[in-house]
Amino acid sequence: MDAFGIAGWLYHQPILHQKTMTQLDLPAASRQAGVDIVELCSAFFPSQTAAYLNDLRRAIRDAGVSVRNIAVDMGDISSADADRRRTDLEALKQWFHVARAIGAEAIRVNSGGSEPTTAGELARIVEGYQELAAEAEHVGVHLLIENHGGASFDPGHIKGILDAVGSPRLGTCPDTGNFVGGTWRDGIRVMAPVAFTCHVKVSAYTADGLQPRIGHDGRDRSADLKAILRTLKDSGYRGPLCIEAGVDGDETESARGAIRYVRELLEAI
Repeated sequence: MDAFGIAGWLYHQPILHQKTMTQLDLPAASRQAGVDIVELCSAFFPSQTAAYLNDLRRAIRDAGVSVRNIAVDMGDISSADADRRRTDLEALKQWFHVARAIGAEAIRVNSGGSEPTTAGELARIVEGYQELAAEAEHVGVHLLIENHGGASFDPGHIKGILDAVGSPRLGTCPDTGNFVGGTWRDGIRVMAPVAFTCHVKVSAYTADGLQPRIGHDGRDRSADLKAILRTLKDSGYRGPLCIEAGVDGDETESARGAIRYVRELLEAI
C-alpha cells in the first residue's frame, strides 16, 4: 500500500472555475506532483467524442501515467421517475466505454438517495448497480461505490448494496474525508475489504492522524486517518492512495505535502 496517485477533484478550482488548466493538463500535473497514477472526473470532460478521447489518451501516454478511475458525477439511479432513471442508466453505461477507450480501470457511480434513505430508493439503487455491474463485466471495467452522499453515507447501506449485487466487478472507493458523524470506523471496515482505489483528504499534519473536517453541508467529517490506513492495510488493500485534498499552497504543492505526511503515518503503523 505504498502507491500514491492524484484524485482529479484536487484540481477542480483551476479546471472548472479559474479556467487556468484543462483535464488534458491533469496527467502532466500529476507527474509534477510526483505520482504516476491519476483519477479523472466526468465534470472535466468537455465531450466524449473520439477526437477528444484520442487527445486525452495521448496526454495520458505522454505523461507516463495510468488512470485508476473516472469519478462520474451524473445520473440518479435512485430516482422514482422511471423514464429519467432509464435515461441516466444508459448515459452512465457510456462511461464504461469512455474508460475502456482511454485505458481507465474503473468508474465510480454515486448511489443517490435521500437521508434517511427509503426502502424504495434502496431497492432502485440495488437494481441500478446490478444493471451497471452487468455492463462492467461485459466491458471489462470495474464499477465502484463511494461514501459520497445519499444512501452511501450509511455504512450499512453500502454493505447491503455490495451483498445484494454480489458482483466481482463492484468494488469500493472509500474517501477518508467523507465519512459523516463519526461513521468512519464502520464505514472503512465495510469498504476496505473490496476497495479498488481510495481518496485521501488531509486537513492537518497531526502526529496522531486525526483529521478535523467540516463538510460543505456543515456536518462533521472528522476521522482518524492513521486508523483508516491501518484498516486498509490489515484488509490487504494494494491499491493507490489518491490525494484529493491537502493543506499547502497550490494544488501540486498540497499533494506533495499530503503524500509526505501519509507516508509518515504509514511508517508509524
